[in-house]
Amino acid sequence: MEILRETIRSLLSNKLRTFLSMLGIIIGIASVITVMSLGEGTTANIKETVSSLGSNVLSIYPGFSGGRGGFIAQRITSSTKYEDAQYIKDSAPHIINAAPIVEGYNTLKFNDYSYSAEGVGTTPEIKDIVNMTVESGSFFTQEDIDNMSNYIVLGSTVAENLFEQANPLGQKVYVITSLGKVAFTVIGVLKEQGSSIMLDIDNAYFMPYTTADARIFHENGNASMILAKASSEEETELAQIELDFLLYGLLGNENSYRISSQNTMLEAISQITGVMTFILVAIAAISLVVGGIGIMNIMLVSVSERTREIGIKMALGASRSRILLEFLFESIILTFIAGIIGVSLGTGLSNLIAGFAAQYDLKSITTVGSVLVSFGVSSGVGLFFGIYPARKASKLSPIEALRYE
Repeated sequence: MEILRETIRSLLSNKLRTFLSMLGIIIGIASVITVMSLGEGTTANIKETVSSLGSNVLSIYPGFSGGRGGFIAQRITSSTKYEDAQYIKDSAPHIINAAPIVEGYNTLKFNDYSYSAEGVGTTPEIKDIVNMTVESGSFFTQEDIDNMSNYIVLGSTVAENLFEQANPLGQKVYVITSLGKVAFTVIGVLKEQGSSIMLDIDNAYFMPYTTADARIFHENGNASMILAKASSEEETELAQIELDFLLYGLLGNENSYRISSQNTMLEAISQITGVMTFILVAIAAISLVVGGIGIMNIMLVSVSERTREIGIKMALGASRSRILLEFLFESIILTFIAGIIGVSLGTGLSNLIAGFAAQYDLKSITTVGSVLVSFGVSSGVGLFFGIYPARKASKLSPIEALRYE
């Protein structure tokens, strides 16, 4: 307790020097906390995005072959046909639903309003697979697919931008293509759902697969992808094995298709964000080292300034270990207080950045782990860079120290 009182007295006796000593650590800890909080928020946002679509959803994409010496990838158009979705649904025991998707970006026009969104040609099964909810009107049916009906269902964002406060149901909307414009009747508007890795449902419009293929995208029966839903999250891996077996038997070439699960995508993206966060934290940690060197320099100056004081303490019976602990404790307290300020500053800064970037769904999550790591690192820096000045102070000769001017 006596050492603590001496440490506080020493730190308060020169407030400016104490603040300048802590400044490097404060900046370093604030940088680390900011990066870690935004990294945690990004990871949580990715997990939320995946769960919105469902972790038991599988995606089947066309395979790619190398063109021009392998430098340009070309889609193998013989894979993922419209009818493959029904074949998968009927043949895979652990697949309860499947829907083909043909997609592309086009401009929608209603009166004087225009809006660019993702057009999706699909089947009614898509509602169950990605958990869609129709807020008003209805979704198109299998009969609409068979009749190649010009019906369209709008995502919430699309409806809001095209119609504002007007009722979209029954209105004529034009889809602008390279060959002209195609008229569609709005039969439904989807409830706001948010984006997912596969589809940004709010910012998309949906139409019968046959209509989209023949009049908008002209893919001749080829699907951009097929979404399939496993019977449960636990059986997703088994369903993926069944899909692989069926597609290989159907196409005879494992390069003609690619199967991805939500969990696989989540792991890949989380790994990427984890690496990026680590790199940014490592860069931010450099300022901690700089701050530690600053503390060491200030402590060395303090040893020089307090040489006579050290000599008097030794003459009065203070041991070398007592002097060592006093200076070492001063260094640790310095960095610990700087750590508290840095964590508070970093948390506030990360929340401020997330607030400015709210339109990009950027979140800030400060975890207990990141706070403990920051405190541990700051205290470790204080210990490491305080050892040399403390040892130098403890090794002073009492006689020489008392004679120091």
